[in-house]
Amino acid sequence: MTKSDSPASAHAWKVLRERLILDRPPWLRVYEQDVQLPDGRIVTDYLRAEAPSYVAVFGVRPDGLVVAIEEYKHGPGRVVLKVPAGMMDPGEDALAAARRELLEETGYEAEAFRLLAVTHDDGNRGMSVGHHFLATGLRQVAEPDAGDLAEVKPMLMTAASLREALFDGRVGTTGAAASIMFGLCALSQIDL
Repeated sequence: MTKSDSPASAHAWKVLRERLILDRPPWLRVYEQDVQLPDGRIVTDYLRAEAPSYVAVFGVRPDGLVVAIEEYKHGPGRVVLKVPAGMMDPGEDALAAARRELLEETGYEAEAFRLLAVTHDDGNRGMSVGHHFLATGLRQVAEPDAGDLAEVKPMLMTAASLREALFDGRVGTTGAAASIMFGLCALSQIDL
């Protein structure tokens, strides 16, 4: 089967015209497109957005505690619970970014990393690509030094308390919720 014969290609939209209408590196690029759907219909002025790829790390210490973070996020306008995460630098591979973000935001290193999933934040508009990792065998080697726009407060949590946080509103972003769910699913399948 060739690429053009794949099921995804049979459903792909054909871009007829594309114009960059907003370019604010490194945060956001927005394109206006005219697209043709597989059934022949044309949609004009469709918006597609690109934001930097990111990594998120569900990190577990040998005692089974998960390293989580509380941090103000401007989108929801409040402090939310999340896992260590951040943008990938240009040319940086996802695993290197995961190691860097874990160390910067928590001061921890991990014995092992496993990629759990790669997700797109918005199936209709594009946006970011998230690389969600499980990190095991965590040991603290430094003090956190995130250098983020907001204060990052690392904390240790049980899997049960993270599960509870998913449903009581403390986890306020989709990417963080996905990472926590992937991590909890992975925990139920492995022996730490």
